[in-house]
Amino acid sequence: MSFKHYAMQEAKQQFVEYDKNSDDTVTWDEYNIQMYDRVIDFDENTALDDAEEESFRKLHLKDKKRFEKANQDSGPGLSLEEFIAFEHPEEVDYMTEFVIQEALEEHDKNGDGFVSLEEFLGDYRWDPTANEDPEWILVEKDRFVNDYDKDNDGRLDPQELLPWVVPNNQGIAQEEALHLIDEMDLNGDKKLSEEEILENPDLFLTSEATDYGRQLHDDYFYHDEL
Repeated sequence: MSFKHYAMQEAKQQFVEYDKNSDDTVTWDEYNIQMYDRVIDFDENTALDDAEEESFRKLHLKDKKRFEKANQDSGPGLSLEEFIAFEHPEEVDYMTEFVIQEALEEHDKNGDGFVSLEEFLGDYRWDPTANEDPEWILVEKDRFVNDYDKDNDGRLDPQELLPWVVPNNQGIAQEEALHLIDEMDLNGDKKLSEEEILENPDLFLTSEATDYGRQLHDDYFYHDEL
């Protein structure tokens, strides 16, 4: 709830900045002006010669497709709710299929509808002179096997792709909560008492779970368990 709340608050603040004419909608032109100080329009079917410009063209077109998908009512711009879907598609159910398809288009090089380990690692090429893989490759392989490939078939299906391409806050929040309990639960009852929190207040107040203490002063969160 903490992560989602602050993500929504950030999106609401951005919405006001992007909505140049204050009509409670953000158009694609307004988005461009806020992001790039000008309206950009690329041809979907024409690649650019410069590699850096071509990379930007692809990213810009991906943003435009996501913007159009978020626009449920096909109006001239995005409402606040639609803008939140654009900025945080992981929090909105109707964006899920689009996000998965976008990931497959980018990573599924052989078009089989799955992402293999090789496709997951991208352009990495094994160095035959090296005794072992670089550290970052070992980390990524571990993530692939232990975090994402739930059915252990050596590839990621569309549902397994989702936590990779748009990590959900639920898992991050759970990890942080478990971390706090591991560090502060002195009597081993898997709960944090007031005494245990006061015994180590700095850890509690510098945690993402309390948004570095700001939650404790936020009326939205102020309840008995805080």
